[in-house]
Amino acid sequence: MRTEMAGGASASDYVLAVDVDGVLVHPSPNLGGAWDSRIQEDLGIDPKALGTKFFREHWQDVIVGRRDLRESLAAVLPALHPEVTVQDFLAYWFTNDGTVDQEVAAELLDWRKRRGGRTAAVTNQEQYRVAYLRESKGFDELFDHIAWSGDIGVTKNSLDFYKIVNSRLGVDPAQVWFFDDDPRNVEVALDAGWHAFHFVGVHRMQEVLATIPIV
Repeated sequence: MRTEMAGGASASDYVLAVDVDGVLVHPSPNLGGAWDSRIQEDLGIDPKALGTKFFREHWQDVIVGRRDLRESLAAVLPALHPEVTVQDFLAYWFTNDGTVDQEVAAELLDWRKRRGGRTAAVTNQEQYRVAYLRESKGFDELFDHIAWSGDIGVTKNSLDFYKIVNSRLGVDPAQVWFFDDDPRNVEVALDAGWHAFHFVGVHRMQEVLATIPIV
């Protein structure tokens, strides 16, 4: 059943969009910090060298699809630790940075199943982690659409990102409610016409969603 909204729109025309890292997905709580906080002990990789040789040199191109993640890692891992393979590294990274917040997931499912709206992941990601999240973390069950920077070609700090997502979703910007833990992304999404909110916890998210007239 299509729940009717103000102005004749239906609930299925409205989109609940969330950032991934920092909103829906977090590092393993067992680490007590970032996903790489124990990488020196576990893999023998110096996190400072990882930041310099990989993230500083390669990441900005990887995250918008100009470089392949596996190829970039293959180029730098021998200098970081010659015995750590690309597969070893990615398995460590994705596993330790893949804890799904079940309360946020429940809000997404509620939006889809009870309210009849659509959901979207809106995220700075590259292709291999997107595939992991879909295959191992149930993203295809949570989301109708996944918008990611490696596919779109720009990150969420660009207004073009949101324009492209609007076009792909086929919605007016005012039909999107978006939650992100980075205030800079929130500001750009607001400029794009979205209802954008700084994510500070699921309870605030629930308060905002409760004000939206979808029953």
